[in-house]
Parts: sequence; C-alpha cells; structure tokens
Amino acid sequence: MPEKPGLLTRVIAGFKGEVPATTLEALQKAGIGVYQVLDEVEVLRRGMAVEGVDPWSASEAVAAQQLYSWNAFVLQTLGDKMIEADYRADAKTVGYLPQVTAEQVWAFFGQVEGWLSLARQAAANPGFKIADPRELPADLPGWVEVQPCPRAHLEAMIAAAAAIKEHAELALGLLEQAGVPDERLADRDRLRQVAARAATAADYAINMYSPNADTQLHELIEERLRGALETYHHLGQLVAMPTLLRTYGQSGAPTAPTSTASAPPQQQRRKLPRPGQPGFDPWCLTDPKTLNRWTKDARARESITELWRHDPNPAQTLRFQEDINDGIERGDVSVLSQHYYCCPWAPIYRANKPILVGDRRLQAGQEFTYEASAEEILETGRFVRKIINGPFTTTNQVDYCNPGDFHDD
Repeated sequence: MPEKPGLLTRVIAGFKGEVPATTLEALQKAGIGVYQVLDEVEVLRRGMAVEGVDPWSASEAVAAQQLYSWNAFVLQTLGDKMIEADYRADAKTVGYLPQVTAEQVWAFFGQVEGWLSLARQAAANPGFKIADPRELPADLPGWVEVQPCPRAHLEAMIAAAAAIKEHAELALGLLEQAGVPDERLADRDRLRQVAARAATAADYAINMYSPNADTQLHELIEERLRGALETYHHLGQLVAMPTLLRTYGQSGAPTAPTSTASAPPQQQRRKLPRPGQPGFDPWCLTDPKTLNRWTKDARARESITELWRHDPNPAQTLRFQEDINDGIERGDVSVLSQHYYCCPWAPIYRANKPILVGDRRLQAGQEFTYEASAEEILETGRFVRKIINGPFTTTNQVDYCNPGDFHDD
C-alpha cells in the first residue's frame, strides 16, 4: 500500500485532474482474500482430477464455489492491474488516479465482495443452491468509454489477460485430467473452442501493442483485449459449471471482435452528472411522466436516497441510462406510456433498431426497462443493474426496493 501522498503529489494530481485513490486502495486491500480462495479452488480441482470426479457430476455447491471464486478473481485482478499500471506509468501521482481509471476500478472492485461472499457460502454449505443459473455466465461490468483509452489501461489489460489466461488454462487442463465422459466430449470441445477464441484475441492484441501506437491501432488493441478478457471471464465460469453450455451463446454471448477502423466517429454522448457533482438528479432513472407522484411519496424519496447511497459504482449505473438516452435522441428507442413498478420506476421503452445498452444487445421491436436496485445488497453484497425484457402487463403493485425492507421479516 503506497504511503500517504505528500503535498507535491497532491498539487500535481490536482493539476492533472486526478482523484484520490484512498477508498479504492482500501477495497484493493480488502479483496486480497480472493487469491486465497482461488488457491483453495485450484486445490479442490486437483483433488477432483486425481479422484476422477468430472465437473458434470460434481455437486452444485462445488460448481458454485469454483464459479463464484473465478468471478471474484477476474474482477480483483482487473482492478489490481489498473491501479498498478497507473502508478507505474506516473510515479509522481501515486495515490491518485485519473477519473476514468477510478471509475473503471470502481466497476471491478464494486462486485468483488458479493462474489467472494457467495464463493465462501458455497464452500461452507454442501447443500448450497444457485439462486438463478439463468443469469450465468455473468458478464464483466461495463467498460468506461473514453477516447483514446489511456495507455496504462492497455498495459493493465495485457497484464490481467496474462494472469487470467494462466488460471483459465489450468482449470481447463484439470477438467480434462479428471476424465470427460463420452457423452460430454462435445462440451469439452466447445470449451476448447472458447479458450482458443480468447487466446487468439489476446495474442493479437499483445503482438500489436506498442507504447507509441497511434489512435487507430490503440482502438484495435483495446477492442481485442476487451474481447479476450470478456471471453476468459465466461470460460472460467463454463469450466466450473459446464452445464451452462446448454444455453451459452444463444443470447448476447461475446463473439470474435471485428475491426472498427473504418467506422465513422461516434457522436459525443451526453454524460449525466454523477452523485456529488453539480446538476446531479437522483430521479434521472425515473419515468418523468410519473415523477410528481414519487417526489410526493416519502417512502419513494427514501428509496431513491438509499439506492444511490448503496450504489458501489454510480457511474456505471448512469452509463446504462446514458445509452438509453442516446438511443432516444437518435430515434432508436421510444418511450412508452407505462413505467416499471419497482424503484426507481423507470419508463418502459421499445427498441426501434438493434441497440446495445450496457452489455445487453436488444433487437428491434423489443420492449425493455432498466432496473437499478440496492434491495439485495445487504443480503448478497450485489447491487443490481439489469435490462429487463418485456412484454409487460399493467399492475397496481408498487415495490420500493429499499435495502432496509429486504430484512423486514
């Protein structure tokens, strides 16, 4: 852990517009247990390989322990490498991070505790059950969009990809050592295919990388690194629970990246003010047509306050809404006359053209809404951000989704 920044460091960081990394460093330190849990999982996998216990016949608790540990490891590694790369690139501002780097690290570290808790719960309870396997394999948090991506981010992604690749290939190798039943050979081959896709993207990025890369090459490297990391993230989960292969790739699974060198420049997106910034509107996710109702409701006001108070990464939450707002401006998204019944009571939307919101690809004609909720954060450590597909039906029900209410019993 770096020493407390001195006056000169604070002055230089202030001049560069960097922000203190004190909280992120604390989260980084708190997440160190992730690596111990990963070690325990790899010991477990070696034991399974020796005993000939394949992952298709392992208990759900054993699969969950491996899967949740993997997710925590990937996110912790990405956050660690981002901080390390920035401090290495600019030793004069150690203890501070560029705003974009801080937001990205928040996105990674903000989910580590929840996955780590679930991994330990699965290890402690042989009867552990996964709440909703349909949400797996989980995606990485959204990437903070900035042009160009800082060089330190690319170096961090390269370092993270190398570390994650090593453990992913070890996990896949131990799966094969355990023995693959004949009826599961097609699954094994698909896992090898996913691993090959990730390795190809990573190798291309590493071989293209140069500290002096121009903007065009920079974007190509970034694109392939993101693809490799996202695919490795999925691969580790699929190795832990190969039954997920039944539906993997059917809706929104990552595909091999393609060049965007000839694509026209994107229109500058309108960023929403973040909490603590001038102009921040805590009701910016809420249907404007019903806003008057909710602002007069004391419970609704409390729920909105609690939502933002518990959100570990407000910038990521707002980026989803920015995607939707951009779609509305382009005419790619229409706002319908209904709103969702859960806090923050977002509008119901319709995609008029294929559109990407966060990591979710929506097809033309799909109705959807956006749910951001802290309701489960005290129970599972997870803050929910998700796109919910319609069709929707009318209801008189109102859900305030207050984290305090989650424990009322």
